Amino acid sequence: MELEKVFDVTVEEDHSYAPVITTLTNRQKRIIKIKKRIKYCLKIINYLLLIGVGLTFVYPFLWMFVMSVRSYEESILFSGGLWVNEWHWENYVEAWNRAQFSKYLGNSITYAALVLGLQYFFIVPAAYAFARMEFKGRRFLFQLKQLGMMLPGEATLIPVYFFYSKLGLVDTWTGLILPSLFSMFGIYMFTNNFKTIPQDIIESALVDKAKNRQIMLRIMVPMIFPVFVTHFLLTFISNWNSYYWVLVMTNSEKLKTLPVAVKGLLKADGILPPWHLVMAGNIMQLAPILIMYILGNQQMKRAMIGGRKIKFAGREKESLIKRGFKALANKLNRTSKEVMFKER
Repeated sequence: MELEKVFDVTVEEDHSYAPVITTLTNRQKRIIKIKKRIKYCLKIINYLLLIGVGLTFVYPFLWMFVMSVRSYEESILFSGGLWVNEWHWENYVEAWNRAQFSKYLGNSITYAALVLGLQYFFIVPAAYAFARMEFKGRRFLFQLKQLGMMLPGEATLIPVYFFYSKLGLVDTWTGLILPSLFSMFGIYMFTNNFKTIPQDIIESALVDKAKNRQIMLRIMVPMIFPVFVTHFLLTFISNWNSYYWVLVMTNSEKLKTLPVAVKGLLKADGILPPWHLVMAGNIMQLAPILIMYILGNQQMKRAMIGGRKIKFAGREKESLIKRGFKALANKLNRTSKEVMFKER
């Protein structure tokens, strides 16, 4: 049909063939039944394994929730069961008041917002430079950055603390957020994804006299939007749950965050700590993380498979990457047809 449209010719189709019908023997039928049963059994085993793995991840959260609504007498037994004799929802109110959540919640939000807001001013231009620019020492700096990713944060915690104490940055917002502004993981993540963007799209933007800043912000960042959301969620979770860094870098109560406040609930009124209050505090601390994950779950999935769709005016439009590939394929198709027409 394509040839008819391009060269204005009529192509006759041959319908003289007849379908070939084969008869299976009894032995072949038995083999097919056995294969179907094996596939069915393997599918059941696969589902059972998935359920088992899922339960290993879900069970700790269920146990933590059950512990949070138990009484003090039940919680100190530290039972691994998931039953509750009597529900004590007042544990959440007591944990909120005792840990002063209203005071430290603002510090956690401020800390996470400052890191997320300022971090992209550094890592996105750095990733763009590593991915699309040529300069001396680029490969050496990129490998040095990868080496920095291998070092655990605990290994540099004490040296950084002594260095910041000499500069007077201990117990300040500057000292608290400064190390997180230059995320090695973020630079590595954005650099690798910037490299996957087709060069033809960048060259088209350069033909239209677009500058590097416009290419980076208007083309490259929107094209890796799912990756951007994934990094946002991972960075938010990391800073929201930050405990040791905040504990070391803060001397007063004015900058402490929720993880430090929840740890303060371990102070025992009696012989044993009030584990029911600790678990209630952990549940409340995890609530924003669960909300963020639910909101960004689809974008994280699309970041893993490399494509995305945007809902606009009630319809779903394909991502710029897919549209770019389709435009390139259509161009190649038109070129090949023109060559065939000239040769004819």
